[in-house]
Amino acid sequence: MFEYTLKRSKRRKTVAIKVAEQQLTVYAPHFVPRKDIEAWLKTKQHWVAEQVTKQSLHAEQCQFPIKNSQIKLFDQVIPLVFKQENCSQWYQDTDTHELTLAISPRVKLTDAKYLALMEEFLHDKLETYLEMRIQNYCIQMREALPTRLKIQHYKRRWGSCNRQRELTFNLHLVSAPLWVIDYVVVHELAHLKHMDHSAAFWQRVSEFYPEHKKASNWLKVNGPFLRWL
Repeated sequence: MFEYTLKRSKRRKTVAIKVAEQQLTVYAPHFVPRKDIEAWLKTKQHWVAEQVTKQSLHAEQCQFPIKNSQIKLFDQVIPLVFKQENCSQWYQDTDTHELTLAISPRVKLTDAKYLALMEEFLHDKLETYLEMRIQNYCIQMREALPTRLKIQHYKRRWGSCNRQRELTFNLHLVSAPLWVIDYVVVHELAHLKHMDHSAAFWQRVSEFYPEHKKASNWLKVNGPFLRWL
């Protein structure tokens, strides 16, 4: 029997399991005996093993910038150089595209600071590209510019749009090809008129991005590997 974390609830009526980050969690009603839970889990061992293996493969294909000294920018590999200098900063060589992440000797959590600098660089690059493409597509779509553009980490989505006309994009998109990023831009701009995924919404997306299915499928297959750890 594999190790698991048991979480009980008085409101829950059935037993359920969840595999996330290669950890198994069992959710059960407070009245179900542990021996019954473990007996039920034995019938699920094959499924759990499959999920753990699948997640392991996904984790191996994620980006490890500190370990591998590289990161993808718009689907192109960018070499990383880690240094100690008088102050913490990032700068990129215009010829080799090599990105230097320099930190002060006073920094204690060096890996965390290197990642923070790298994300600052990637945020800057993605924001610049998004601003340009949003403006271009708004002209094509005869759409007013959004009220705000934000970039942050999402676990399960690539972008979002709210009724205040604010657009938010996943920072991990910065590692995707430009044509895939363009699809996400059009997708979110289409939500400014249609806040659902109705036929009218997809018709608008298709009008301004005919290959949206190809881009969507690319994200479904490759999206998990855009993350960095």
